[in-house]
Amino acid sequence: MKLKLCFAALLNLLILLMGASASAQSYKTAGGIRIDNGVNFTVQQYIKNGWTAEGILHAPIVGDNVGLTLLGEKHHKILFRNFNVYSGAGIHYYGVNDIPRSEGDTENNVFGLSGIAGAEFSIGRINLAFDWKPELHLTESAKAFDWSGASVSVRYIFAKRERKKVKDWKVWDKFERNKNSNNNKRRGN
Repeated sequence: MKLKLCFAALLNLLILLMGASASAQSYKTAGGIRIDNGVNFTVQQYIKNGWTAEGILHAPIVGDNVGLTLLGEKHHKILFRNFNVYSGAGIHYYGVNDIPRSEGDTENNVFGLSGIAGAEFSIGRINLAFDWKPELHLTESAKAFDWSGASVSVRYIFAKRERKKVKDWKVWDKFERNKNSNNNKRRGN
């Protein structure tokens, strides 16, 4: 029952994201560190129309489990191009590094679904992000929900996106031509 409820919520979130308008991020590729319950590594790659793919490597620098999270995220600009909010979903997998205390004492690896929502700001080649990443674990050895996924990320922008130029519709040229032709008619030309 819990799985059906979570799947329905995830499906509704994806439908909501699909209907949102496109945004304009300032980077193609950015990578750096993510600090939450430990120190992790994060890489984001722009795909198309405000969508990015993010990979998070949960390294055992501080903590005891190695893991990987893959997310698809939709970005929406707020006020200007370098300030975005985003949300998305994906999957995660954690390999348990704990040494069994007895022969029958083994723990299963943890896998499941992840959601993410946050805000990011880019200035120069630095991208700062604050987000919340709740997780639904689908293995029996872990608690079902992990709601403590708030984090701060600092990324270096390896590749910037080119700004789209606004097409000149030559509105002012037409206005100027009409004005000149009207002046010429008044003069008798």
